[in-house]
Amino acid sequence: MQPPMPRNELRELMEKLVAINRVVCGDRDLLIDIIFSGGLEDNSMKSTGRGAFLYVAVQELIEPPPEVYETGVALATYRHLRLWPDVKLLNYVGATIAHQTVVPQQDAYDILYVDPADGNTVLEGSTFTVFFIERDGTIVTPPLDRRILDSITRRVVLELVGKSDDLRLNEGAVLLDRLSSYTEAFIASTTRAILPLTRVDRAVIGNGLPGPITRKVMAAFREYLASY
Repeated sequence: MQPPMPRNELRELMEKLVAINRVVCGDRDLLIDIIFSGGLEDNSMKSTGRGAFLYVAVQELIEPPPEVYETGVALATYRHLRLWPDVKLLNYVGATIAHQTVVPQQDAYDILYVDPADGNTVLEGSTFTVFFIERDGTIVTPPLDRRILDSITRRVVLELVGKSDDLRLNEGAVLLDRLSSYTEAFIASTTRAILPLTRVDRAVIGNGLPGPITRKVMAAFREYLASY
């Protein structure tokens, strides 16, 4: 799909929308979803082939409660590979089903997708990337092998860790049957920043509390946001 306007015009439109919504929301943060749709031809599922339609949804950003950044959250595993996982689509059927089934069953905050092919390889969350810390302090996150989204926040975390003298990261397989070998974990997304992960299903990660490496990444991310 071809965007319906140049990037500079889209930026101007976003600035106008933010200004209008500031009247209602004041200084509170906003969540802006920019959506492209190809549109359908007649009554079929065939794309029109013309330029994309643009939709913009603006709402107040609702962040996780402050206490979860101190206690961490739990994720429920769900065997699911998103459709075209390396593309940011609006198909959240898997997440919707998981939130109606495994999330309440495990008393969890959200979902951890596991590759249905082997039932063991960790992929990503419903709308976030996951990171686990090995016993030697290495941060490991699933690789970009076309099974997860190359998210902007993931890129920022990799950049921040790469600049650090006392943090190191490896893109490699994260396996459910190795959960006991990880001492810490965290998730990363635009709307959550860095959020500690302390339980997967009934398996507690490390001592069940946010660890020192997670806190270092959280601090680095806060500094990045403050200076952006």
